[in-house]
Amino acid sequence: MQSTTASILAFSLFLASSLHAQFNPLDWFGGEDEDLVALNLASAADESEANSLLNSAKTMLAAGNTGSAERKLKKIIKKYPKAVASGDARFLHGQILMKKGRWVKAFDILQEIIFKHPNYENFNQVLSAQFDCATALMEGARGRILWIIPGFKQPSKAASQFEQIVRNAPYSDYAPLALMNTALIYEQEQRPEDAIDMLDRLINYYPQSMLAPDAYYNMAQTYSNLVNGAEYDQGSTRQAISYYEDFLILFPQNSSLGEVESKLAAMEDLLARSRLNLGDFFYNYRSNNTAALVFYNDTITIAPESEAAEEARARIADIEAGVQPTTGASIVRGFLAD
Repeated sequence: MQSTTASILAFSLFLASSLHAQFNPLDWFGGEDEDLVALNLASAADESEANSLLNSAKTMLAAGNTGSAERKLKKIIKKYPKAVASGDARFLHGQILMKKGRWVKAFDILQEIIFKHPNYENFNQVLSAQFDCATALMEGARGRILWIIPGFKQPSKAASQFEQIVRNAPYSDYAPLALMNTALIYEQEQRPEDAIDMLDRLINYYPQSMLAPDAYYNMAQTYSNLVNGAEYDQGSTRQAISYYEDFLILFPQNSSLGEVESKLAAMEDLLARSRLNLGDFFYNYRSNNTAALVFYNDTITIAPESEAAEEARARIADIEAGVQPTTGASIVRGFLAD
């Protein structure tokens, strides 16, 4: 039995070594590690030819022959896609398109550098150019239909470009700027939920950014704009209050301090008035002084210096004095009792 087991084990080891020798994955690409590394690299001859074409295109650009230079650059990109010069060709082509106002096409060409030349040495310049493209669209730049007719404004396209910039370089200085601009676009397009999402990412991922105070302020403003009044749900009011309070705690030296304090007071008064309204409901229409007192005291706690708090104190004084409210409901009840 032991002899049989040993024979099976020996055969298995022989089979495994034979399979490894015949089906080594490295052999699928020629059998050499160096060949694998070279798969994404152009040959020396291609690099030389691509560089020659690139220098020629640069000379044409300097001489003002933009059309001829653009054709040279496209040739480099198509014929020598793996060459290092292809990255420079795409960058120069992107700049030409930007000068023509073709912001979407320029951004896409620059994005090809990110995907196809991840080690491109002028990566920051690519990001900067992409940011310029997105900013131009954000500010209302229009493309051309058939190169003649002015196209439509494209704020949504600008937003998607800014979001792509964040994905391209989440740790760059451009990322928080792109998030803020995207939030501003969504606010202008009446998409508050999307704006809140962008601002939330800015606050959580880039708390040390110079834009952090603006993010907190805009977040509070966005929530306050969602408030319909004291008669409605106050979830957005509470969120606005929270972000205004965070602003005051985190940025006590900010120049907008007075404005934020004023807006916070307005939101607190609104929230307090919503509690006052609930107190009035129980006091005037349910004759439930216990419930009314709870809401009147909430009103004072939320905003003790507000007009709503003063009204709540007056109501509490009436309840303690035994004053009965005179409402339509109480008049009807009195008439029926007679």
